[in-house]
Amino acid sequence: MTSISITLRAGTPDDATTISALAIQVFLDTYATEGVRPDLAREALREYATEAFDLRLREPQRRFVLAERDTGLLGFAELTLTDQAAPAGQCTGAELVRLYVQPAAQGMGLGRRLIGAAQALAAEAGLDALWLTAWDGNQRALAFYAREGYADIGDTTYSFEGNTYGNRVLARELKRP
Repeated sequence: MTSISITLRAGTPDDATTISALAIQVFLDTYATEGVRPDLAREALREYATEAFDLRLREPQRRFVLAERDTGLLGFAELTLTDQAAPAGQCTGAELVRLYVQPAAQGMGLGRRLIGAAQALAAEAGLDALWLTAWDGNQRALAFYAREGYADIGDTTYSFEGNTYGNRVLARELKRP
């Protein structure tokens, strides 16, 4: 595994545009494996619009951790620091809403650093666990989370425009500082 020099920092509303562009890139790279269908394009442009990220970056219980090389955004983690129940299993804690790393930067340790920072933020907030959902067709992500100590605690779905996608619910207990 190659290591690159990166900086982690908190995201601010000024980062909404670059987060939006990276999120669309990663979303389409992950889900549009057979081409960009109209429903996938609309979902990407709606869910990952600059305006949508601007609003989320302003939410008091939401945090973004950005991974940058120089001034270029390579990845980010988005989490909510509220004690909420996972959609499956018997877990409550912070939700890792998404962890996205630019395809060209995957395999360089960015994901591990981002998830470590997310876990630290959740533990510092006094939460006992971090949970997430991951598309069951994304074997690379599922293997990554398993290596990071996340247990599969059940299933859920993600739906848009009449399409439903299976997701795994993964969770990990946190050690408080």
